[in-house]
Amino acid sequence: MNTNVIVLCILAAAMGVAGHVATGTQFTGSTASHLHAMACDEPAKSDSPWNIKNLYDCSTSTLYIPYQLWSGAKWDGAKGGPCMHAASSAVIGPVAWRDPESGAMRKVWSRTKAGGSKAQYFACHDMGIGQVFDSREARSFAKGECEFPAGFGWALSVKRACVDTSIEITAIALNRRNELESIEFDTWTGAVPDHLYRYAANIGLTDARPR
Repeated sequence: MNTNVIVLCILAAAMGVAGHVATGTQFTGSTASHLHAMACDEPAKSDSPWNIKNLYDCSTSTLYIPYQLWSGAKWDGAKGGPCMHAASSAVIGPVAWRDPESGAMRKVWSRTKAGGSKAQYFACHDMGIGQVFDSREARSFAKGECEFPAGFGWALSVKRACVDTSIEITAIALNRRNELESIEFDTWTGAVPDHLYRYAANIGLTDARPR
């Protein structure tokens, strides 16, 4: 384990604070207040749409998480458009899909396994992205479920509830220009811990571990 990570974990435990902020290879803080300071008090180090100044709202101390962070698609910095966007890496879409339970047509992203042994469909809403169908269980999921945090109102170490699921962002990594590199978050189904995920800008999913 990286020495910096060990030091940070010890610091966070001593302070009783969950979550941490990392910049480059050096961890520079372990609290949401440090993230606020970098976004609101420090000068901008780049004009990238992923710069923390473009993602963070100083008036509410909350983050905008781009939906493209989930898909790995390029993001131009716009926050007001539809959450459904073109993706062509691990997930494909938008594609038309008929809900087998309601018969309604929806635009979704698809993720399939080679050979067709698994097919999953995902849709977006104001609080994030959730699964709407999984062929392994042959069932639809509730609208408004969150498997990924996206949109406005997210904050480090603050748990938010969606339909049937909850999410807490536990780590935010920035590069040396204060551009978002990745986020880590925990998910719950009901009150039961589910998975830890890590997503990276322009890549998508980089880690998934059951809790």
